[in-house]
Amino acid sequence: MVLLTLVIGVLNVGLGYAVAVYLGYGPPGLWEAWETLSFESGAPGKLEPAVAGAPFMSTEQLLEGLGATPLEQLLDDEPDEDAHDTLEVEAYDEVEERDDEDVSSLLNPDAPEIWDINEKYVETSILKLNIAMMKSGAKATRIDTRLRACRGHTDAETIRTCLAELKEDCESYLAEQSDAATRFSERISELGELSSLGEEIETANLEQSAQVETTLNNLKHIDVGSDPEAASKRLLEELHNLRVARHKLRDHQEVAFLAVARCLDRMGKIEARLYDDPLTGLYNRIGIETTLWNWWKQGRPKSRQMSAVLFDLDGFDDVNESFGSLVGDRILNQFAQMLKASFGKGDLLGRYAGQRFLAVICDVGPRTATKNAETIRQTLEKTTFISGAGEINVTTCLGLTEVSPEDTEAALFGRLEKALAEAKKAGPNCAFFHDGEGPESVESPYFGAQPVEIEI
Repeated sequence: MVLLTLVIGVLNVGLGYAVAVYLGYGPPGLWEAWETLSFESGAPGKLEPAVAGAPFMSTEQLLEGLGATPLEQLLDDEPDEDAHDTLEVEAYDEVEERDDEDVSSLLNPDAPEIWDINEKYVETSILKLNIAMMKSGAKATRIDTRLRACRGHTDAETIRTCLAELKEDCESYLAEQSDAATRFSERISELGELSSLGEEIETANLEQSAQVETTLNNLKHIDVGSDPEAASKRLLEELHNLRVARHKLRDHQEVAFLAVARCLDRMGKIEARLYDDPLTGLYNRIGIETTLWNWWKQGRPKSRQMSAVLFDLDGFDDVNESFGSLVGDRILNQFAQMLKASFGKGDLLGRYAGQRFLAVICDVGPRTATKNAETIRQTLEKTTFISGAGEINVTTCLGLTEVSPEDTEAALFGRLEKALAEAKKAGPNCAFFHDGEGPESVESPYFGAQPVEIEI
């Protein structure tokens, strides 16, 4: 009997030890210990050891997941004539082809799981403003692409067509925006303590309208007949100015949308179709914050270890200006695929704003999260994007932090923003880690990224 009890006890201890090691609480194996020691020299101040068994993707696995071709193989391969048609503008097509009936379905109080229009009119007014802007952005991207295709040779007829289409799009946007803005203005008083936010939205919309009206006025003075190339250049400049204003307004509207939903305690009822960024296939800012709101409601920061990374592609406005928004969009899409290939299905990935991307990584400590993020940074640094407009190299700065059990979403975003701001100040192509007291520079070893070319 004593012997049987002893055997059962040994089995229980062994089983418990095995489970602990599997879950990452036991001592690391030789390989994990070697990885931890090899990373020690580049670790920021107060990082914890890597979690045993935590997912990590090597540079080779990362590039395999992206479908990228090694440089030597690219030099030997025949060029793919369809390479430039891989992404096109499906993301924008989806928005532009959405008819009025489909847009209205988002606001239909009788549809299942859709907001009640009487209850949520303020939020849906912001949404209507965003839809008008995205439709205009779709048309502007097509015009920009056609103009760039005829640069270097005289094509006055194409330039005249683009000029007419841009003028028509600006007038159409102003009409839609004015209607939606008027309805929103009538409901600002219902925002209560957020009425100042409503006034900020009004101001931002007025600034956007002023930019569109300025563009319309400038278009009147463009003479295509005397110098088509100069006319094309001026049109591209106007498209660039509109794009900058549009992106700024879009980000502002998403933040305002979420602020209203939080204040009125309606985060749990946001329509799921509003979560996605159609360009990248990741969550947009609404999807990010709604998911985190649910995670905090579930108490996930208290029960699971998490780390967060905020990426910001360096000088991306220059890429859009030099190569066009279609090329810029394709690069954003490729970077999104890089993130998808690097993190697990249980992690939260999203387009935080413009060229900024957020990753909230579950069940890993800050050391492993930093190594993963730095592998992405180094891989992007070695990547050359090939388009008909030429070769493009892009880098990224990033800010990292660990999610603490006492964190709020606002506190988490605050640390990430501070870390990223320090990285941008020291950058380009830098990383900073916020340990809870302040940002510290990350000095990582080289993780083996090799030169790669990706056609877009």
